[in-house]
Amino acid sequence: MKNYPSEEVQVGDGMLRVTAKQQLMREIVDLLSVLTEEAKLSWGENGLSTTVVDGSHVALLSMTVADECFETYEVEPVEIALELGKLRDLLTLAGPNDLVELDYDGATGAINVRVGEVHRILRGLDTGSFNDTKQPDLNFEEEGGKASLSAERLSRALRAAKFVGEIVDLSLDKNQMTVSVTVEAGEGVNVRFDAGEMSELVVPKPVQSSYSLQFLDPLTRKLAGGLTEAVTVEIADRFPLRLTWNSNEGGASWTYFLAPRVSNDP
Repeated sequence: MKNYPSEEVQVGDGMLRVTAKQQLMREIVDLLSVLTEEAKLSWGENGLSTTVVDGSHVALLSMTVADECFETYEVEPVEIALELGKLRDLLTLAGPNDLVELDYDGATGAINVRVGEVHRILRGLDTGSFNDTKQPDLNFEEEGGKASLSAERLSRALRAAKFVGEIVDLSLDKNQMTVSVTVEAGEGVNVRFDAGEMSELVVPKPVQSSYSLQFLDPLTRKLAGGLTEAVTVEIADRFPLRLTWNSNEGGASWTYFLAPRVSNDP
């Protein structure tokens, strides 16, 4: 996974003039929309970044997209907040080879978006109304384990689990990763991935935790659609789940956290 230099993005007047393939913009909007309909995007000299959470603060998604992923990238660091649905609607008009142009001038506050011959002017949201959210600092190296596997196979296992329940148990030991659901009626689903079927399996001690499929299944379905080949799963007992993956030939880095469901949850 690439490491990107951190940079401070100034709020206020700034300049943004970028061009991107429609596939990249769809990926950004579609994945962020799993958790939220509004996002504050931080455009820095070296790329785009943001962190979003769902309304109940159960899940968090953090993204960094390097400037090299864009076709053109002229930026004076600036933060822009917008409604993702408006941009998503516009992207439905894009053809396979269309480019998406974004142009922002801090003096007017207007976001000009062009897709082919279509030009739409968007008004940004107040960036001050968004809380700055940081990724939780968790020590998976000592407390948990991790496994890297096909995004498509993980999504298929979670879809199978959703046939019988809404809470999935994930477990890791030195030999395998298991995805399972058992309900009171005695029905259940169990999917096992042996160590030889995964590109990485590091488990100092066996670990198990439970998570809501309401938040996990929609995300992994999108990843399985070709956005990435592999995803890394990290869990620990009663810890949040952490998923990490890269896309766009390593130029985009994603991290997803999901709070665990514990036995005393309602």
